[in-house]
This record gives sequence, C-alpha cells and structure tokens, in this order.
Amino acid sequence: VIGGGVIGTAVGYGLAELGAQVNLLDLGGSTPNASRENFGLVWVQSKGLGMLRYEEWGCVRDECAR
Repeated sequence: VIGGGVIGTAVGYGLAELGAQVNLLDLGGSTPNASRENFGLVWVQSKGLGMLRYEEWGCVRDECAR
C-alpha cells in the first residue's frame, strides 16, 4: 500500500485482517498530507453505477464489510 495516511493505513489493515502480507510505504513526517485532500474520492454513494469495475469493487467492498 502506498501512503500511510488514514486511507492507506485502513486499506492495509483491512488486507492484513484478510490474511494478506502488507507493506505500507510512506514518506514519513508528522504532518498530514494527502489524506485530508483526497478523502473525497472515497465514495459511499453508487456514483459508479453502470460502470462494471465500480460495481465489481462495490461487491468486493460489501463482502469485506461482512
């Protein structure tokens, strides 16, 4: 996982919980970088409805949430 912000860390944690070996790469430092700027790209709504890849990933997300 590239990026150790809130989102990257959460993705890494989720993958590790599923049994994956995870490497988390980050530049370091103590200031928040992209997490506060890019979180808007994490969609809760079905903005990708009708777009097969979004639908597939939505199904993966739903399975992981169970």
